[in-house]
Amino acid sequence: MRRTAIRTVTSAIFICLLVASTAAAQQKPAITPDDYGKWESLGSGIFSANGEWFTYTIRRVNEESELRICSLAADSTKIVGYGSRPTFSDDSLWLAYSIGYSQAERDRMEKANKPIRNKMGLFDLTSGEEMIVEDVASFSFRDGGGYLAMRRYPIKGRESKGADLVVRDLATGLDTNFGNVSAFTWQDEGSLLAMIIDAEGKAGNGVQVYDPSTGNLRTLDSAEAEYTGLSWREESADLAVLRKKEDEAYEDETHVILAWNNLTGRRPDKKVFDHAEAAGFPTDVRIVDFRSLSWADDGSTLFFGIKQWEKKPEEPEEAKRDTAATEEEPKRKEEEEEEEEEEEEEEPAGVEVWHA
Repeated sequence: MRRTAIRTVTSAIFICLLVASTAAAQQKPAITPDDYGKWESLGSGIFSANGEWFTYTIRRVNEESELRICSLAADSTKIVGYGSRPTFSDDSLWLAYSIGYSQAERDRMEKANKPIRNKMGLFDLTSGEEMIVEDVASFSFRDGGGYLAMRRYPIKGRESKGADLVVRDLATGLDTNFGNVSAFTWQDEGSLLAMIIDAEGKAGNGVQVYDPSTGNLRTLDSAEAEYTGLSWREESADLAVLRKKEDEAYEDETHVILAWNNLTGRRPDKKVFDHAEAAGFPTDVRIVDFRSLSWADDGSTLFFGIKQWEKKPEEPEEAKRDTAATEEEPKRKEEEEEEEEEEEEEEPAGVEVWHA
């Protein structure tokens, strides 16, 4: 009887708990689509070099994302709405990040036919001050810190990919501006900044190297051609780039490889590789730019990508005759006009005799 009583009491308690939990569950409102937007996912995080700062991103289903900047020493957090791509300077004095827009704001800008251009935030980790720079597409700190390169957006409607590049001295706040820059990259473990110039009409296109420490700007190569694929060799002053080259007999363009050794010296050694002039290079093969240039560790070799080079289809004989006839038509008309002018010049002068 005692065991039966205990079982009865236990069953009663279980039933009461079950009824209470069911009632509580029924009292909570059902999840709606508006609630889905509040669900969060944690993005990757990065530490500053000195370990005193930590940043990470929070992404929500409704795209209301944010960047959180945490001071581990002061146990404080700064929140940047729609922040992304955080980058610490190597000296742990600065943090740069991109600032975007909400989906509603992007829709409004698109409807108004306005370009969507992100801002850049620059956070002083020492003073806690934040600076906002408008219209920055990409940015990068120099190795070791001290300088920040910020590239703006290209002008809409232009064929060239060049845009203004601003190099800021973080100690003094002094900005140096370069125009028509389509790509840039800092030297690995060095002070040099390599830039590709891409101007409208290709006038002045080339490769330049700038040293912000000395203010020295040097042009390494210049031609009416497009350049791409800047590549520094790790922990060196060796640089390589691709220069576009076209051939009327082939469909796509190929590239010439340019390389320089010891750019910190007075007379850097320049090497040019044009596969059209290289003995033993496979025919009907071109050098492509979608495979990045890669240096050997000792700098003795450059690796590049190749692809089959398709020739343009030959014109049918009728098309050739039509082209030839079209080209000959202006010449024929010009010759006829010249003959008519000569005939007019050769006509004898008229003589009139009059008697009073």
